[in-house]
Amino acid sequence: MACLATIAALAMGVSLVQLDPVVVGTDAPFPAYTYVDDAGVISGFERDVMDQICARALLICEWELANFDQLIPGVMAGQFDVVLGGMAVTDDRRALVDFTQSYHGTDPQEWYIGRPGAPAPASALTAVQSGTVHEAHLRGLGLRFTAFATEGEVLEALRQGQVDLALGPFQTRPDIQSFVDAHGLDYLYSDLIPDDGVAMAVCKGNADLLDTLNAALDGMRADGTLQDLETRWFN
Repeated sequence: MACLATIAALAMGVSLVQLDPVVVGTDAPFPAYTYVDDAGVISGFERDVMDQICARALLICEWELANFDQLIPGVMAGQFDVVLGGMAVTDDRRALVDFTQSYHGTDPQEWYIGRPGAPAPASALTAVQSGTVHEAHLRGLGLRFTAFATEGEVLEALRQGQVDLALGPFQTRPDIQSFVDAHGLDYLYSDLIPDDGVAMAVCKGNADLLDTLNAALDGMRADGTLQDLETRWFN
């Protein structure tokens, strides 16, 4: 699983055989991409996608949960072989890791939630999850924000009035709508945060694993499996 060892072997022209389990890291409070179901099992669209890949490529796959801001550093350090979980592909992230082909599109419009009358983002204090494109967006605009390790902490800070707004992937999720309704909140402001779709990431230079993942995704796209999973989870 050590990424640097893999890169060194590839540089020497050594063909590596995957003997150890492929460790898949994800943050799972994010339906329908990944979430932990009532039985304590990681479920969702990307769980099904990765399970299909593992079966087709004859990989032994093990899942590990981590905070979102630990995923890319973890795959870079060799803690994980693959990371996923609504992982948007951006140029900043491409500089750090290699991505598979995208297997799900995203809506670039992202929303701030807060209590009616809350100040606009330019003058507000906004809660955001660390390591996300939303945090990068706020930093790039020079806006005030507080970053939290988990989405739950983001929402709790908003509920307690520690911040004015929360920014995240909220608009299409019934679980967030329930939170908004229960606490007198609303979708107040929006920004465009474009990306190149959702994909899995591996350590830079891990070409064997990347090719394996992409080949399986090609097969899933060709035989309709990927579309069937999209329909199951998003329609």
